[in-house]
Amino acid sequence: MISQLVSVEGTYNLRDLGGMRADGGTIAAGRLFRSDALSALGEAGVGQLAGLGITRVIDLRDDGERERSPDALPASAALIPHPIFPSAASHVVRGLDIFGLTEVIYLEHADTLATALALLAEQGEEESEAAGATLFHCTAGKDRTGAVAALALTAVGVSRDDVVADYAASEANLRGEWLDTHLAALARLGLELTPETEGLVGRTPPEALERTLVELDRRFGSVRDYLRASGVSDATLERLHATLVE
Repeated sequence: MISQLVSVEGTYNLRDLGGMRADGGTIAAGRLFRSDALSALGEAGVGQLAGLGITRVIDLRDDGERERSPDALPASAALIPHPIFPSAASHVVRGLDIFGLTEVIYLEHADTLATALALLAEQGEEESEAAGATLFHCTAGKDRTGAVAALALTAVGVSRDDVVADYAASEANLRGEWLDTHLAALARLGLELTPETEGLVGRTPPEALERTLVELDRRFGSVRDYLRASGVSDATLERLHATLVE
């Protein structure tokens, strides 16, 4: 099972993580959402976002991305900036393909990924009804967002097959208008649209995540041990489970 696409005007990859089987139950519906950028919502999209009960939005983009395309949020939602890495553009300059980018996110930015999971777990410190729902996002909602989703889901016991399938689902959601628009924007900047660049922008091959998770197992023993080594305490893992699983 994968997260369910939610129709919010101005988004292409907004999904509810609820319904996935985890240790001791399932991920609660309407509690945790993942998404692409929220800068193009418009009045209708802002209203739809408010209707989902979202009270916290964790923006995983870098400072420049947020300044160029600020989130459009309802008054009920608090913005929490939390960049996973300092510069998204640097990965294009490095010539990474999507496989290299996926590995770099997990292995070079484990500290900020760990802090993102702690932010998700903070919701569990309040009564769930009072806390409302949390949404986290980057630009496409596939790489930084995909890493936070994969780690959070794995941490609470969602199967690896489901975690990988959920990561892979972004590619189809972004295909078409979203991908064409973003590739055209890069072309206007004079960037050569190589297969590697197009993959960075729009692909989520399951093999990329599978390979990275196997590497985490090899280096740390398990994803949970990787999170512990990155600074996530057992108490945080317990709060995350209490927050997400019913």
